[in-house]
Amino acid sequence: MNLTQEQLDNKEKITKIAPLFGLPVEWPIAIAMTESSLGMNQKFPTGCRGVFQMSGIAMKDLLQEMEKNDDELIDITCGCAFLYLLLRRHKTIEAATAKFCDPADRDFYINRVKTYMNILKGDK
Repeated sequence: MNLTQEQLDNKEKITKIAPLFGLPVEWPIAIAMTESSLGMNQKFPTGCRGVFQMSGIAMKDLLQEMEKNDDELIDITCGCAFLYLLLRRHKTIEAATAKFCDPADRDFYINRVKTYMNILKGDK
């Protein structure tokens, strides 16, 4: 299969992430290839977007799943994905943290996160 650099990059990302969920890497790659040609065709008239052509219904399903008290894997994954988005958008951990928390809590929240980060660095 001849893939573009973008397709190879997306395939590599899926290859890294799929095992974290216990998924055989071929399955999500095949889904992404079928849905968007591994990211080459990411906009469809149905409103689905992205490499996996996720819909608003799929996003609502993830949100509902996050509300359950279970192994928290989906909650943790969505939280990390959101932090990744904020960091990419706002460039620093401090600025991303300020956007993550309630604006009314910024005066203590950012410092508390920094304190925990320093403690956690020492635990390594």
